[in-house]
Amino acid sequence: MKIQVEDLLEKYKYYLIRVGLAGRTIKEYTYDLKRFFALSQIQSIDSQKANQIIDQIRNYVVYLKTNKNHLNRGINRKISSFRSFFRFLWKEGIVDTNYSDLIETMKTPKNLPKAISIDQIKQIINGIDFVFSKTNQKYRDFIQSRNRLIFVLLVFTGLRVSELVNIKISDIDLNQKTISVKGKGDKERIVIFNDYVKEHLNSYLNIKQRFSGSENVFVSIRNKKMTVRTVQYIFARVSKIMGLKLKITPHVMRHTFATIMLQNGADIVSIKELLGHSNLSTTQIYTKISVDHLKKNYKIENLVL
Repeated sequence: MKIQVEDLLEKYKYYLIRVGLAGRTIKEYTYDLKRFFALSQIQSIDSQKANQIIDQIRNYVVYLKTNKNHLNRGINRKISSFRSFFRFLWKEGIVDTNYSDLIETMKTPKNLPKAISIDQIKQIINGIDFVFSKTNQKYRDFIQSRNRLIFVLLVFTGLRVSELVNIKISDIDLNQKTISVKGKGDKERIVIFNDYVKEHLNSYLNIKQRFSGSENVFVSIRNKKMTVRTVQYIFARVSKIMGLKLKITPHVMRHTFATIMLQNGADIVSIKELLGHSNLSTTQIYTKISVDHLKKNYKIENLVL
């Protein structure tokens, strides 16, 4: 029996919601599929036709790579959409075979994460006041304190920037020194901070209350919740004005947090939980940048049998 693609995509959306994917991911997956089906002029699907669609997907991948010059990472995002869709078709009994395994992902280079040193962290935090010294005097203390806290929080907690901008005052427990955050896929987790972060947090919140009663921790001078783009702009400005050799981004601070944790003896499972990774394999990439640390802890170097 043939089923119209348009009807299938509506059922597929519900399937993605049911398995717990985030709204943004659902939009991306359905867009990828609509784009593919439109270009391929496929209007309906049945169990006999499914295998032919796999061949068309492979042709589409070739088209994206050779004609559109897409990077492998971007193509793999689309392949994830296709594989998810074919798992849905199989689980719903629309096709009798799980064809998702026939759609191979592209190889991508595993670049080692970049991290900065403790001295560079100190340099940045101490330089925040200078970078934003020309801000309107009325807001200067607020801007400097807020931006300093952003850097401190990211490097001492490993938060994603999307998680940072969504923190509310009610998410913070100053006594326990924890923050409740929602990560990818709306998964909740607890991140921990130390007394140094607590000091910066208290200082900023005391200044903030003179400008804003918002429940959002990070707000603009117009009392609007900060966006990811605004935080990225702040990092770009700090990198430029301070003349830093390595371009500093929120993600670099997250890598730095993980690297420092590993170098100071934290186990990989704990780092995984603090970072909010779903799979341990994602966290294990940090072990590759700590060879010196691992050598220092290699305790059988002088063992002779």
